[in-house]
Amino acid sequence: MPPFVEVLGSFATGVNDAWGNSSVQNAIQVLEQLSDLGRALPFVAPAFVLLSLIIQVEKKARDADLKCTDLLNRVTFLVEQLEVLRRVDVTDSTRRVIERMNDAIKDAAALIQAYRKQSVIARRLNMGNRDKFLTCAQAISACANDLMMSLQIQQTGQLDILARSIPVDSEDEAAESFVNRLGGAEKIKADPSLIVQFAEQLHLKVDDDTIRQINTSISDLMGETQNRLQHMLEENAGIIAFHSIKELVAQMNEAEKEQQFTCVQCGTRYRNSTNGANSCTFHPASYPSRDGNYPCCSSRIHCQSRSHRAKHHCDYPYGPFFKYSSNIINYIDTVDKWVAVEDRSMSGKDNQKAFIGQLLRLASRGDFLQEPTIIISVGTVWHTSKYFLDTFTCEDLRQVNDFVRMSGNTTIFRTSSDESDYSMAEWVIGPTGNIVGIRLSVKADTSTGPSTKLCPIDLTHCSKSGEVVVESEGGLRSFKPRSPYILPETVRLGRELREEPLRATRTDFKTRTSHSLPLMLRVMSDPPLKANPEFARLDADIFTGSISIFNKSPAASPNPMTIASASAYYRLVGEKEYALAAELHFTGDQQLPATIDSRRSCVLDFKVVVPRSNEDAQLQIRWFNRAFVARKRPIRIKLVFRDMEEEECSLVVEHVFDPLWPLDRKKDEDLAFFHIDDSERMERRAVHVKGPEGNRVISFNGHNFDVLHLQKSVFHAMKSGESEVDLSIGGDQSGLWQWRVWALIDLSCLRVYAFKVLVRQGERSNNPAAVCLGYVLCPEYGEVRDETRPIRYATEKVEVPELHESIPEAILTDDSFDDDAPDEPQPSGARGSTGSGHMPIVLPDELNIRLKSIDNNLSRIATALELLVGHLSKTAP
Repeated sequence: MPPFVEVLGSFATGVNDAWGNSSVQNAIQVLEQLSDLGRALPFVAPAFVLLSLIIQVEKKARDADLKCTDLLNRVTFLVEQLEVLRRVDVTDSTRRVIERMNDAIKDAAALIQAYRKQSVIARRLNMGNRDKFLTCAQAISACANDLMMSLQIQQTGQLDILARSIPVDSEDEAAESFVNRLGGAEKIKADPSLIVQFAEQLHLKVDDDTIRQINTSISDLMGETQNRLQHMLEENAGIIAFHSIKELVAQMNEAEKEQQFTCVQCGTRYRNSTNGANSCTFHPASYPSRDGNYPCCSSRIHCQSRSHRAKHHCDYPYGPFFKYSSNIINYIDTVDKWVAVEDRSMSGKDNQKAFIGQLLRLASRGDFLQEPTIIISVGTVWHTSKYFLDTFTCEDLRQVNDFVRMSGNTTIFRTSSDESDYSMAEWVIGPTGNIVGIRLSVKADTSTGPSTKLCPIDLTHCSKSGEVVVESEGGLRSFKPRSPYILPETVRLGRELREEPLRATRTDFKTRTSHSLPLMLRVMSDPPLKANPEFARLDADIFTGSISIFNKSPAASPNPMTIASASAYYRLVGEKEYALAAELHFTGDQQLPATIDSRRSCVLDFKVVVPRSNEDAQLQIRWFNRAFVARKRPIRIKLVFRDMEEEECSLVVEHVFDPLWPLDRKKDEDLAFFHIDDSERMERRAVHVKGPEGNRVISFNGHNFDVLHLQKSVFHAMKSGESEVDLSIGGDQSGLWQWRVWALIDLSCLRVYAFKVLVRQGERSNNPAAVCLGYVLCPEYGEVRDETRPIRYATEKVEVPELHESIPEAILTDDSFDDDAPDEPQPSGARGSTGSGHMPIVLPDELNIRLKSIDNNLSRIATALELLVGHLSKTAP
């Protein structure tokens, strides 16, 4: 295979793999077929070299252009006719025709190279480009006619290539319409703002190089290219004649090598000559959703196409830009901010903001930049918003200064043309016509005017050159009150819970028994009754304890006693009778029936289940170590023991409710504390109010409010005229209790001066009778004007709600129901009448009292003797 064909084979592979351009493929096939002709006839070799150069240029061009493709087809057709030279004798006239053909092809190659080197904007706005293509096409047609006549070629089938008109791209038509609509090309070239307007339609930026290209004639570019091509052909005449054109093509490849860049939009490598309008595909959004689709298009396939870009820009959104910008603006060691302005919207829209400063590094803890660089940011940097974030070096500022002097356009960027809601940055021009500073202006839709600050800069050193000037202050700023605010007193209704038992548990109850059942009962557990120690129920409470049963019969006359059964009864203090307990169980080793010898005792561990009332059971509350049934009044349980003859003895055991845990109270860090007590569930419902911390101004039970929240409340009051604004926090906590908060607005000073907090019982309360309505002053917040104004209190509409008719609770701590003396012992067989008709002996009252006292003393003496005997028996050797 000839060497020239080997080189062209690599061209063909690249084209087939990447583009499949039929025009370029056809040209390569022609060169492959005629490559050996260039070795045999060196005077035709320049035509092959020039055609190969056109192929290289078009192969690298990523954007389609009908004019270039048409010119390549014409040149390929012309070169293809040289096949006839293999069969004819070459005369001097033929050589002269070939030389004119080489000149025409050289002009076409120069035009295509010059055209492709122009930027997209200059290429479309230079209306004379089409005339140059028309001139080249006419020259090629004339050469083709002369060549076919000289070589006596009889071919007409493809002459339509030469006869057809120059095609027009849709972009050319759009550019021509733009130029005609605005008064012609010369007017556009004289007004850079119109060039910028056209560039915005193409999502491109205008710089000094673009302006220079627009004002440079393509004829001048062609002249330079033609001279270079001619010089190259002359210097390589020997190579063409003796070494075919392989070496020349290699040299051209080396000369045409370009610097490669990495695209910041898609991450691929590219060359400028291969960078077309749709070369790069990407997503505007920075990352996909959970399903893998991108939020910008709800798809995984790239939805945008533009040309490759080597430097980050903000002309349109693309995913990697947001990581790049986040690394800069979200850290404190990357930018030295000179001035920042922000205006917050009260209507829910994005805040308007902008800043300028010196860019120190591109990422936190990264290397410092070696060249002074200014960074300007306008708007919220996100793919759904309009934003600007760009950097400027000293050279960039010089070019911008030249452009501003020439165009008079000082606007850097503006997020919106709406005068009520925008962010903007603009260059400030000094008396000499040069840039002397940057002005930042922001205005939210809810502000009466913009916030504007001017930062002077030094173009030469790319630095801040003076103090920032505040030209206007926007936003919602409050005024200083002329006098302090005085708030109403807190109103709280309802029962106050205790943190300790109502009183000490009584243990002085006496055994009640008959003389025929000489038993004494004594509580052994401490406390006497434990509530729900291991198990808890929703419908009842479980009490446990231990009781000792002592047989006080004299040892001299043994009288064993057998306890056959037992029962448990209960009542709350204040009630007039005992009710039968739901269950009674003995849980220890000792069970009933049990026989107790004289002067001996038996210890029984018991468990009593006391049912709750229907109302209490419906509350469905399970408590451990506390008795729900006894939460309001002490409860007493009567244990009744019976012998085989149904004789009874009993003892009362008491339980007083113990809350166990302390109630919620105001803490040291609280500004205020509002509460009610739920006497049904023995719980405290409270709202803790905390003061400033970080960005927080105030907090209600963890609901934080910053400056923006409070300003929104003021704005709402200004719009509605309602100076008592519901903050929409709190709510109904499971129907048990409710709390809400209102902000009180001073419409004179335009500030929140206090908060009103309402705490009340909910609908699930059986008898809602507790409420708390309190006030707390608002801490200082936000920016305040120096001007003072008289205060204007809010018009309050929320008052203490009407409660259900309060049913007073009889909170009894004790009664004397169980304080009567034990039953009078009766002689054996003397229950009621004697059976013989004799009336029982009636003793005087004084004697009865005396006998009862003697009996009590004897009982105590017997108990003491029993304990003493037991002690002596344990210590005896």
